[in-house]
Amino acid sequence: MEFNVEINHLNKTIGKKKIIKDLSLNIKKGEVFGLLGPNGAGKTTTIRMIVGLIEITAGSVKICGHDVKTNHKEALENVGAIVENPEMYPFLSGLENLKYFSRMHKDISTEKIEEIVKFVNLEGRIKDKVKTYSLGMRQRLGIAQSLLNNPKVLILDEPTNGLDPAGIKELRQYIQTLAHEKGVTVIVSSHLLSEIELMCDRVAIIKEGELIAIENLKEKTSHRNYQLKVSPNDKARELLVKEYQVHSQVTNGLLEFQLSAPNLEMPDIVKLFVGNNIAIYSIEPKENSLEDKFMNLTMK
Repeated sequence: MEFNVEINHLNKTIGKKKIIKDLSLNIKKGEVFGLLGPNGAGKTTTIRMIVGLIEITAGSVKICGHDVKTNHKEALENVGAIVENPEMYPFLSGLENLKYFSRMHKDISTEKIEEIVKFVNLEGRIKDKVKTYSLGMRQRLGIAQSLLNNPKVLILDEPTNGLDPAGIKELRQYIQTLAHEKGVTVIVSSHLLSEIELMCDRVAIIKEGELIAIENLKEKTSHRNYQLKVSPNDKARELLVKEYQVHSQVTNGLLEFQLSAPNLEMPDIVKLFVGNNIAIYSIEPKENSLEDKFMNLTMK
């Protein structure tokens, strides 16, 4: 498996305070990886160390095999980044901004710029001054600027700040296309848990500078949770254990259980209950959202 970003035992101390504590992550080529955590958890500090903006106290960060501390230039040649709202020159056009930033890299052709402009869907407005752009358009131009050097790793710190729902959805689609079709590793930090859940393949949850969980959002689970309104509950619970070795609990009058046996489906449960004169009033799947998991982990 190819990892474009390897973070090993990363630490950051400022004064006597430990900001990041022994953080280790391997982020794969072509995946969208989320960094989640409460305010002050250390997400932005981690990003700043990845891109070499602040010094690493201990540990290492490798980008495409190059160590950020010892091979700074080679590592950062593979990185594009947007931190919150991208800074552009408002009295220049979008195209003039891209041409200006392209001079910071080697051999960026006009054709390359045109290709990127088309990808972010700014062809109709690229010659207009940036001061006339909406926030969503400026975000798209920021993505275009960050893609000029064909980065293998794109880092976005709070990229959805200030965007309306349409702009957020559009940004999500660009990010997923970059990762899944073009093989770019995208690291996203955001407070919008519902959006991270839709956007990312995996997320790391950080609390007080420590990694407390990694969630695989695309992994299909064989465990299915259900919540039923039935009567009588006691008889239903006894039958589940007797016939299928399924244990359940009653919460607020509702019967809750998990099906994990490979050949056991809800119709089997319905047939069992009906055959034993148990009334069924409702059946609802009950899944924990990323927000539920995040709150459970960070509020402890």
